[in-house]
Amino acid sequence: MQYKGLSLCMPDEEKSCFACCPPIRAAGYEHIQYKNIIKRILRENTASFQPKMMPITGYSCWALGYIDRNFKRIGCLLHPEQNRGTDLRHLTGYGEKCKREFCLEARIFANLEYETRLFWLQFAEGLDSFSYSSRLFNPIFRLLRWGKEVLEYIGKKEDYAKINLSLLEERYPFLKSRTDPRGIAYPVKLALKMGKAMLKEEIADLTNRMKRLYDFRIIEQQEGIYVHTLHMDRDLLDFIRLTLSIKKIDPDIVLIIKDNIDHMVSEIKNAFQL
Repeated sequence: MQYKGLSLCMPDEEKSCFACCPPIRAAGYEHIQYKNIIKRILRENTASFQPKMMPITGYSCWALGYIDRNFKRIGCLLHPEQNRGTDLRHLTGYGEKCKREFCLEARIFANLEYETRLFWLQFAEGLDSFSYSSRLFNPIFRLLRWGKEVLEYIGKKEDYAKINLSLLEERYPFLKSRTDPRGIAYPVKLALKMGKAMLKEEIADLTNRMKRLYDFRIIEQQEGIYVHTLHMDRDLLDFIRLTLSIKKIDPDIVLIIKDNIDHMVSEIKNAFQL
């Protein structure tokens, strides 16, 4: 179930995320690196805004500006939310692309229970729109990639209470991992269901053992189906695709891999007991 009124893009009255704008931007681009320049541009865009056909040129969009009187929240001045439901984004020439801009983290957030959303948003308290929009400064982007099951398990286990992120990482050591969480969420969530929080070293040991067992160069020589198209546990498929680097696989081998991971997780001795 999705809840309206609390999105990753617009979490509260103090900040917003505008990382996906402009539609043309260099890989790894961060607004915060050019904060003072962009703040001036945003004020100019807001003051001179007129909704008329004007294609974007360069790496900035004339329709990106401040959407509140206090100059805190930043967003698209052509968005339906700013125009009584009328979508004017076509005026930039990139309307269809802008409509599709809904990042992975925002999709994960949208599918969380309401209480879980509030629990994880606490780790972005105090950030302004520039820091909140930055993957370098906003920890939520990394945390959300653990996926719905892990996020909701932790939120519920902690009674959705206020907690310092450092303390939370002590209780759930795997959160400290700088590996893409999507690639290791499957064994982690499996361990959580067994009442165990995996250590970083245990995750590394498990992934290394699995890589030795399932060499992608051998697996992909066989007849297979593209991993991302299989209708199976998404976290398991991400482990195969991102950690084992396997793009095509026989579904029967997926089940064997699952059994191996399940067995390895059940044998873990050093994980934190929850």
